[in-house]
Amino acid sequence: MRKKIFLLAGGPGSDGRKTAAQLKTALHESGSTSPSVAYIGTASGDDRSFMKWFERPLKAAGASEVRMVPLAGRKADRAAAGEILKNADVIFISGGEVEDGMNGLDAAMRGLLKKLLEEGKLFIGLSAGSIMMCRAWPHWDDEDHHPEDAELFDCLGFTSEIFDTHAEDEGWPELKKAVTLEPEGFTGYGIPGGEMAVIDENGILVPNKNLVRVENRNGLPVIMSGTPENSCS
Repeated sequence: MRKKIFLLAGGPGSDGRKTAAQLKTALHESGSTSPSVAYIGTASGDDRSFMKWFERPLKAAGASEVRMVPLAGRKADRAAAGEILKNADVIFISGGEVEDGMNGLDAAMRGLLKKLLEEGKLFIGLSAGSIMMCRAWPHWDDEDHHPEDAELFDCLGFTSEIFDTHAEDEGWPELKKAVTLEPEGFTGYGIPGGEMAVIDENGILVPNKNLVRVENRNGLPVIMSGTPENSCS
């Protein structure tokens, strides 16, 4: 019953028209001609001005409405959040800070999102929202990101891969670290700015030559381009 999962990179300077086309493709998979969208903004503390920035392209791509899922701050309402999520055709997880985004989702909410995924709800992520749907992400106790201090924390686990977004100019440092914290042979993927990764209905990563592949080889991150034809979750 699962639908495809769409992981958009977005990013500074990304082509707005390309992102709009990607959103239109993703929304079409909902099966509704004018789908309603539940917006999860925990990665930005449910910043409503930030939500407005995403609302315009979503509506331009065909969404009938975009409703904030109130999970952060003084307006947090878990009961209302649950109803909005259950009644929406699409769940959109927005950008911001990955760790803040995950901290805003308690165990019950994470369980509900996984249940909705398995029941066939369509999920779209952008930037941090895409990363939040992967297996894990690195945390540092210090602001200087010393390599020896990093450890992984769990994300939503909708796919067993780890993804990063629009970090090509920095050389994918967080993705590299995440991959080296996994077992030998583990593979993570970078989605460059303006690109999109798709996880199919069976949880398999659709091959995409525009993705950056990072493998753990003897504890070191090795960067390659594209995805192998037998890439799977």
